[in-house]
Order: sequence, then C-alpha cells, then structure tokens
Amino acid sequence: MPAVNFLRPQIQTLKAYESKAIPGCVRLDANENPLTWPKGMREELFASSFALNRYPDGEAQGLRLALSQYTGVPVEGILAGNGSDELIQLVMTTFGGEKGAVIYHPPTFSMYGAAAQVTGTDTIEVPLLLAEDGRDFCLDVDGILEAAGQPRVHMIILCNPNNPTGTLFPREDILRIVKESQKIVIVDEAYGEFAGESVVDQIPNHPNLLVMKTYSKLFAMAALRLGYLLGQGSTIQLLNRARQPFNVNSFTQKAGVVALNYVEDYRAQGRLLIDELDKIVEALKLLPQVTVFATRANFVLFRPENPEQVYEQLIERGFLIRNMGNLPVVGKALRLSTGLPEENTRLISALEEILG
Repeated sequence: MPAVNFLRPQIQTLKAYESKAIPGCVRLDANENPLTWPKGMREELFASSFALNRYPDGEAQGLRLALSQYTGVPVEGILAGNGSDELIQLVMTTFGGEKGAVIYHPPTFSMYGAAAQVTGTDTIEVPLLLAEDGRDFCLDVDGILEAAGQPRVHMIILCNPNNPTGTLFPREDILRIVKESQKIVIVDEAYGEFAGESVVDQIPNHPNLLVMKTYSKLFAMAALRLGYLLGQGSTIQLLNRARQPFNVNSFTQKAGVVALNYVEDYRAQGRLLIDELDKIVEALKLLPQVTVFATRANFVLFRPENPEQVYEQLIERGFLIRNMGNLPVVGKALRLSTGLPEENTRLISALEEILG
C-alpha cells in the first residue's frame, strides 16, 4: 500500500520549503551576510579541538555561557537550537498542538504557518495594516489582542524586523501585546542586529516573553544552523522537555562561541551592508512604477509593475532574488538582500536596464 495512504491529514496540503540554487547567479534571495568571516575567526575556530567521536554537549553549556555574556540573559534562560526553524517547531510542539492556536501577522515568515501545520496547531492570522503612504506597515495591535482573548490561543509570534516586509514595529506595540494578551509571545529578532533594537531587556519583567535570535544573518553562519531562544528560566525549562537531545553539533557550538569574540567586526559588517542596501533602495525609488517598502533589515521588499518578468530578467543577468508571489496586503512583490559592494553596483545597473 502506498505511503501516502498513511499520511497525516495536516501534512496532505503542506508544501516542502523550497530554496533555489542557480549556478552562476549571485544569491540575493536568502537575506544572508555575503561577507567573509572576520579576520582571524576561521583560524581560531579550526585551531580548536573537537571530540568528533563523542556526542556533543547536550546542554550547550559553553555556548550558553558565551551567549549569556553577550545578551545579559542568565544561562538558564537560554536554549540553543538547530537554526530558528527547529526552535519555531519546538515552541509549537511544547505550547501548541491539537488543543492550541497561534496568532501571527501575514505577510510574515512562512515557517510559522508550516510549523503550526506540522504540529497540528491551529492558526489565526491578523494581517498587517498598510500605512497611508502605501510603503510601510504596522501591527493590528487591537486585532491581535482581540484574537488573543480566545482560550484556544496559546501563542503569538511577532517577527521584528518582519520578514519579508522589513518593518520594525514600535517597541511599545510589542510590549502592549506582551502585557495585555497574557499569552506566550515569541518575538523573532532574526534581523534585530541590523535594526539595533531589541526587547531582550524586558525578559525579566515578563514570564510570557520569548525572544528568538539567530547566527544565520549578521553572524554569517547560515550553513552551520544555529539559533537560540531567550526567556525566563522556568519557561526555557519547559521547552527543554520537548527538545531533541544533542540538537546542536559540537562544531557549530564552538563556532557560536568563537563568533562572539568578533562582535565589533560583525557590527562593522552590518553597517556596511545597510549602507549598501541604502544605495539599492535609493536606486529603486528612482525607477518608474516601483513601490519600495520601508525596511530596517538587510533586505528590501519592492513591487514593480511586472514582478515575474523582472525576476526572470534578473536571473538572465546573473542575479537570484526572491519572488514572493502574491502576498497578503502587499500583492505580487519581490525581495532582495544586499550582496557584496561590487555585486550591488552591477545589480543596480541591471535593475535600471530592466525597469528604467
């Protein structure tokens, strides 16, 4: 009998996550840091010793200690994960499931909905509100709080800055949701280092607040899959019950520790990437019939007249960006992240050729 006959109902309509790789194309589709690791970091990491014949430290004690010093959060309030994707699913597994529901704000990161579907967690969508100028977004705070009043709602996920819009939501809006909802609020700050803002300092005041961070963006470690959750120790302890043992390998743990010795170098890279993105944004704004959305991340969402055509023509010119399809609130749009300076110069020329 075919395996499909035994498929769980929640998986029947789920589509596998797709990440394109086109040989010869400059990759500007995944919001990565394209710069090389800071000078000396690779040498320091590879000079470290690894007992590869042994299981890794299941509690990631060295990594969590380093992260505690970096974030100011006590060690017991830190949980390391195999990228943010594992952590998203872990939160859903722990607090969601068939008797729980999660609120999120489309358009946002697609893995929230996917993780909910895999874990059998109900979803409630409260779409973003579009600003009057049509170039920025805000949270529907009242709508989120109204939806959070339902007993089945256990969690709220806020992506800040938001992917794919780049929106940085006001701190007071986030904290109002944390205070008034009385539900578990996960603030995904994957791009927080680019925006320079965070609510990590509020964790001691709110047992229902979790902040999710990653090494995949500013810290240029996307291939090593390392994310972490910050919260009060009692909440992290609950999540640890459902965490897979040895979920972060020894090499990645050590890389996470070593990277934090180069924080200032990474911050300098972040400033360079934002300066480069600003050049791309200004060029896009000069092009006719292109809506450019405000961003505080290392990527920009924009809406040309014919997105599919622009997407294909950029591939022909050697640039792979992200075709977002038909997004809620936004419509058909494209997203690109900044590349190396010389790549960005060529990208701007290509965009001017196509859209000018």
